[in-house]
Amino acid sequence: MPEAGTVLAFDFGLKHTGVALGELGSGLCRPLATIHCASRADRWKAVERLMKEWEPVRLVVGLPLDADGNEQETTRQCRNFATELESRTGLPTALVDERYTSLEADAALREQGYTQQQRAEAEHAEAAALILRSYLESRAP
Repeated sequence: MPEAGTVLAFDFGLKHTGVALGELGSGLCRPLATIHCASRADRWKAVERLMKEWEPVRLVVGLPLDADGNEQETTRQCRNFATELESRTGLPTALVDERYTSLEADAALREQGYTQQQRAEAEHAEAAALILRSYLESRAP
């Protein structure tokens, strides 16, 4: 029997962290929110609220790599976030290659008629949904 339950995915950023919501059983996912991070403590308060509200069984964090698949400074920051996320929640946390998700998210929102300002607000959560979709598709039988 396939695993079921809610999954939260994060497109980590120092100022903005996009969040998406998905379901392991159905494979469906959607953008959920953008956390605006004035401080590290603010980010964790917002994450804790989302954990209580959605009660996920698994977490996913986008891993930013350069075009050649090499790690960069933000890669280390995302790995640290994922490690702390797993430690704080006790939930399995997967890292997923997020190359080009921000560009794809912006293009998708542009096609939907979003203005530049609307895209800037929605892009992070949309990118998190793309990361989560990639994760869910990789698990499909």
